[in-house]
Amino acid sequence: MEALRQAINLRNAVPMQRLHSLNVLVHVLSGTIGLVIGLVALFYKNRSQQHSRYGRYFLYTLTVVVGTALLGVLLFRSSSFLIILTLLGGYVGYSGYRAVRLRESRSSMLDMLITLGVLLAGILYLLSMQRTSGNWSPSVVYSTLSALVLVAGYDLVKHFWLHERLKTWWLYEHIYKMLSAYSALLSAFSGTVLSQYKPYSQILPSVVCVLTIVYFIWQQVRKRSILTGLQPGRRSDKTGFYSTN
Repeated sequence: MEALRQAINLRNAVPMQRLHSLNVLVHVLSGTIGLVIGLVALFYKNRSQQHSRYGRYFLYTLTVVVGTALLGVLLFRSSSFLIILTLLGGYVGYSGYRAVRLRESRSSMLDMLITLGVLLAGILYLLSMQRTSGNWSPSVVYSTLSALVLVAGYDLVKHFWLHERLKTWWLYEHIYKMLSAYSALLSAFSGTVLSQYKPYSQILPSVVCVLTIVYFIWQQVRKRSILTGLQPGRRSDKTGFYSTN
């Protein structure tokens, strides 16, 4: 009887193992393609039509990556790093898309519900990890969760209190959030391929992407100052960055 029960369990486990393998394959392929497409979109940053097209393709691949990661979380054993990156990558990708769609318009209540839901999921996940003795890296999880709290907190503050002051920052938001989504993909890729170098293989890609974000935002600030004929360091009533006073 016990042998029969084990045979049934083994038979049921085979389809799940195949589903898991297929899910991992789709996840890895989508993430790899997304990394390439993201670079192409960045290359066309000064050509709006091409940039928008490849930006949409990047979001499509990101959606597949997040979807397969969630499937892995729900049905299979997934690492803490994968779960927290799924929250971060999925949210900043969505929020970065919304930033360029809304521009200076106020975000919707649906956007805020998604923001609060992601924050709550991240906090509950962290609490569950602290209560268990699972294999997780606090430096990686805390830094990734902090990035998520930073972006989500900014979105909440902007929506409820500082929309008029921050609404002209939409392009900077788009740059920060989309490159953060790319950083999440790159960190997951390098953390998996170069697993023997953890946690550095997970952290260093984030450092590189943060420096890239700073560079591109600085470029846009400099371009805006040139277009408005103002000197950097002065404040403008219109943009919130410079002023003629």
